[in-house]
This record gives sequence, C-alpha cells and structure tokens, in this order.
Amino acid sequence: QRFMVRNSVITTFGFVVLLALVVASPAGEVAGSGNVFDSIERDFANGVVTLDDKVILQITAIKNPAELPERYQTLALGGAGVPPRGASMVIRDIRFVLDDLTPSTQQFFLAATARVETEFTYDSPGGNFKLHYDTNSTVTDDFVPTADEDSSGVPDFIEKCAAYCDTTYDVHVQLGYLVPPADNGLGGDDKQDVYFEDNGVYGYSMPEGSGPMPWNDFYSYIVLNSDFLDAAFADNEDPEGAQWGRAKVTIAHEYHHCVQYAYDASEGAWFMELDAVHMEEIIFDEANDCYQYLGSYFYFPQRSLMENSSHYYSCFIWGLYLAQKFDTSLMRAVWEGSTSPVDSVFGTLSDTLMGRYGWTQDSAFGDFVLWNYCTAERDDGLHYEEAAGYPAVTVGQSHSSYPVPVHTCPGNPAGYGSSYVSFYPGSYIGTLNLLFNGSDSFDWVAYIIKSTSENEHEFEQIQLNSGNSVGEIAVLHFEDYYRVTLVGVNVSEYTGGAPYTYSAEVQPPYAAACTLLTATTQIYSGAPRECSLLVVNPSPLLDIYNIIYWDDNGWLPRDTIDKSMSAGSDTVFAIVAQPPPGTPPGTSSCLHFMVESWGDPSAVAADSITAEAIMLYGDCDFTGEQDISDLIYLVDYAFGHGPDPLPTVESANFDCENGVDISDLVAMVEYMFQGGPSSPCNPY
Repeated sequence: QRFMVRNSVITTFGFVVLLALVVASPAGEVAGSGNVFDSIERDFANGVVTLDDKVILQITAIKNPAELPERYQTLALGGAGVPPRGASMVIRDIRFVLDDLTPSTQQFFLAATARVETEFTYDSPGGNFKLHYDTNSTVTDDFVPTADEDSSGVPDFIEKCAAYCDTTYDVHVQLGYLVPPADNGLGGDDKQDVYFEDNGVYGYSMPEGSGPMPWNDFYSYIVLNSDFLDAAFADNEDPEGAQWGRAKVTIAHEYHHCVQYAYDASEGAWFMELDAVHMEEIIFDEANDCYQYLGSYFYFPQRSLMENSSHYYSCFIWGLYLAQKFDTSLMRAVWEGSTSPVDSVFGTLSDTLMGRYGWTQDSAFGDFVLWNYCTAERDDGLHYEEAAGYPAVTVGQSHSSYPVPVHTCPGNPAGYGSSYVSFYPGSYIGTLNLLFNGSDSFDWVAYIIKSTSENEHEFEQIQLNSGNSVGEIAVLHFEDYYRVTLVGVNVSEYTGGAPYTYSAEVQPPYAAACTLLTATTQIYSGAPRECSLLVVNPSPLLDIYNIIYWDDNGWLPRDTIDKSMSAGSDTVFAIVAQPPPGTPPGTSSCLHFMVESWGDPSAVAADSITAEAIMLYGDCDFTGEQDISDLIYLVDYAFGHGPDPLPTVESANFDCENGVDISDLVAMVEYMFQGGPSSPCNPY
C-alpha cells in the first residue's frame, strides 16, 4: 500500500535524520520568511544542514509536513499565510543532483516519489489522461472524495479533475505547445498519468526519465492533492467554489510543467514557475487563485524577477504582461527556442521579442514596471485586464517639500527589480527638475509617471548617459499634476541589489514677454527717435527684469535697464535710437531688444526691428536737427553766397514743390517762428 510505503520511508531513515536536526537546531530558532522550501534552502546555504539533510527535509515537507522539525512546521502547514507551493521545482532539482546524494538518501527520494498502483483508474473523456485513485479510507490516506451524484460509478471529484485535465490539454494544443513525451507504458499506457496523494502541497510534476528528442526533454507524471481541502490552502474566486478552483489551477500548472519538460527540463526554476502560474490564468482565468501571490511582487518590487525562491510564483505577472502586451503564443516560441543547446529561455525570450516585435527584453521589462504601477486604485483601464483586482505596487518614498537633497532609493533593486518614488506638488508652482543617478557597473533604465489624477497617467523615459547612468528630466507646470513618480529599474540580469540616488527641486515659473510698439522703421540721419518697448511679467511671481538693447551699427549703444515688476504687470520703455550724424540715407541697422528674468535667466523674451536712415527735409546742414542754422545755410545758398545743402540740394526743398526756391525759405520761417506746418516730405 502506498500509505505504508511512504510513511515507512519517513519513519525509518528519514525520521532519524529529522530527529538529529531537531536536536542540532538552536533552541527557539525560527525559520526565515518565505515558504518552507525557502527556509530549508536558506539553512542549506548557511551550512545549517547538508545536501542530504536538505533533500530529506524537502521531501518530508511535501509528503508529511507534520513530521518536520517544529521550526519548519508553521511554514509547511500554511500558518505563516504562505501557500505550500513549489514542490515541482524542488523535486526536479533533486532529480538532477541524485548522483551527489548518499545511497541511502537516493533510496529515500526514489521510494518517496515512486509511482504507486491504485485500486482504480479513469481515462479522461478526451483520452489523453489516465487518473489513478483510491477510495478506501481504511487502506490508504490517499483516498479521494467518494461522492458520486451522477451514479456513474466514478467519484465526482475524479470526473471533474479529468474534465479540467482535458480543458488544460486543449488550450495547450490550441496554443501550439508540444505534448509531453510518452512514458513507454508506465502507468498502464502512454496517456499522461495523474495520481492523487494526501500530502502537504497542491501538487507536483515528476520529470521521470529522458524523452526521445535530441534535446533535454523528459517524460513525466503528475501528482495532485487528494481533495484540495487543506485548511492551509488559500481561497480563490472560482465560481464553482474554492476547492474546484484549486484543482483547476493545479492541473493547469502541473501539466504545463510536464510540457516544459518536453522542451528543456533544466531551465531556471524562476522562469518555469512564473510561466506555469501564468498558464493558470490563461486556462482558468475565472479562478484567480494566483492573486494570493501578487503581494510578494507588488509589495516588494525591488526583488528580482529571477529570484529562485517562492517569490517566483508572484512573478507570473511578467508572463501575463507578455501575453497581454504581445501575444499568448510568445511563451511557446520561447520554449521552442530553448531546445537549442546554446540558448536558455532568457536568451530566446530576448530573441523572440526583438524578432517579432522589435523590443529588447530590457525595454519590455521597463514597460512592464510601468504597467505594474497602474493597478488597484491607480488602474487606468489601459493595462492589465484585471488590474483593478491587483494590489497597488509599493511606492517606497514620497516627497511634498522641496528641494529634495540627494536621497538613496528605497529598497535597492536587484537585477530585474525596480523602486518607485513619488513627488506631490502641494502648493509649489513651477518646473519639477529630477536628477537620477544609477550605481555604476549596473545597467539602468528610468522613467517618470505623470499622473493628472489617481488613475490617469502619462509615461516618459529619462535619457541616461551611457557612461554613468545619470539623467535629468524637467516636468513643466508641476502644479498641474496630482503626482509625479520616479521609477528606477535595474536591468542587469542575475545581479544583487544596487542603489540609485535622486534629487529634486521645483523651479518657480518665471517668465518674460516683450513687444515693440514702434510702427515705423525710419529714422532721420543724425536725429534721435524713441522706440517703445512693451515689457510684460506674465508669471504669478514678482520678478526683476534686465532690459538689454543694442544694434549692429552703433545706433543703440548697448545698455541695460533693470526693472522690478509685480506679477501680471506691464511697462512701456522708451528707448532712443539715433543714427550718427552724417549717416547716408538708405543705410539700415537691426535694432535688438531682449528681456531677461532675474528669477530664471533662461526665461528670456526678445524682439527686433530693422530701421533705415532717411533724409530730414529742412536739415540743410545735415546735423539731424531743424534750427536757425539751417535757415542761415539756406539763405546763403539761395543768394549765391554758400555751399549746396547736405546731403543733397533736395534737403532744402522744404515745401516739396518745384525744387529749391524762396518759397522753401518762407515755409521754413513760418514753421520755425509762426507755428506753420512741417515739411510734407517728412514722414514724422
């Protein structure tokens, strides 16, 4: 009987080892965080247990967790709220180090994981699975629930599990996956064998022996919990009830491991587990059993996607992102590439993303980190289909007072991990300037998430220097945002935690504006002319402005006016331009005017105009003025005693009629002494 075989193994050799561990363990020592397999692995890494001890403990945690030393039992029995999952990779790993174990430990493992004969078998209606089960509770602890409401002679539990197996198989075929290799008649035929066991886990899959292909494929069988009613098992949302939800997702999960074994049974546990959990959601989406793991990822985003611990269950969200962002066939393509002797699934995922979609794995992971922000109350309806039901990713630090001096990020992100920092505007107005600086020797990407409300977001990547992972970004009108979140992502795969630093300041929104009001572009040679410059302070802040002006030919000697102006006010400045005396008419010069904010020297406004020197009629001596000297100059010329008017005789044609004559002298006298009109030839 299997019950007797399994327990005899535990209570002979295994019991001696476990007793020795109880005696050797420090009094009151408490196993670390995580599930029981994590704790055992950690003790092995720290030299508390040997490799053989570790194997005995792991198999005991799967088969008879109540027989574990007390320091592991709370975790193994679910008392810490950690589901007892992960047995498949534990068994897979033991299977591949079997030769490193002592003969007695090898025998212990092989006996504990050996196939057993049961009283009954049932072939699934689809014909691809053979379910092995017992119903006699007096013979074995591994009996299944015996209710048979349809009086078919087969327990309803077995019929339901068989139907779930067929659904799982059909979805895999639709997605184009390989069927697991045949086991050469083990279990009675070549159908995929499924066994039921009263153990401490949901289930597991056993890579039993090498398959027929030239790559690293294995045939396998599945072991399922005998009733899925253990109090340690988490609830789920399956419409048929939690028991059936557990059965569904475990079948989907463990069968997918068997499919993975058909490609490469030795891939990283982190990827195999996240992939298997993600298939639970693909095949039985309504169960949402995997929601129980999400806290491990969303509450600790700094942890690595590639961490080989129970954390990998929560990382199914990466597989779900890839399916929803790109295609549900993406993972199959990755596994197909993994059959190459030179490529791992990590490498083939990179190749597939680039070949199919033009994305690097780093860019995809960065996008994934942004998706993870848009869950729970931050769900914007544009990312995960069920994002509203996911936890909110942890933002490790928030700021609402500025400037923020250099800070180290909260939680050093491990390779393919991330860290979030939020900035709230509060009463601050202006531009938020952020500086990001990733640790040297690591590869980084960084983003900002600009949220206009709790669930409306814009995303922008910070461009980092290739040499030192330093980058700056400015968020204009910070006051218009509900929140801005900085995200630093360590994209150095398989690395430990590394910090990034950041700092922030809010630069007030100083601004400047100016407009030339002068309509004409003409200036009399040698004469001054005012240019009217309107300067406006459009910002909400008091500011001082430098008004700077110059030109190309010395008509505006370079100078600066300083002016304090209140928010929203304006002032007109009269700035005099004057071509030097003797400037030939027709000469031009560009007059430049610039306004610069003291509060922000980058807030600058400018205007310019091209002016032309013209002749002033009545300015006979070409000094730029009309005065008595011009009358004398004209009298001398008119009566033959003086030189020609300058710059041409025409300058003396004051009335602009019939050339230069006595009427021009009369008109000039009337203009200067009797209030007569100015020359009609002069434009102003």
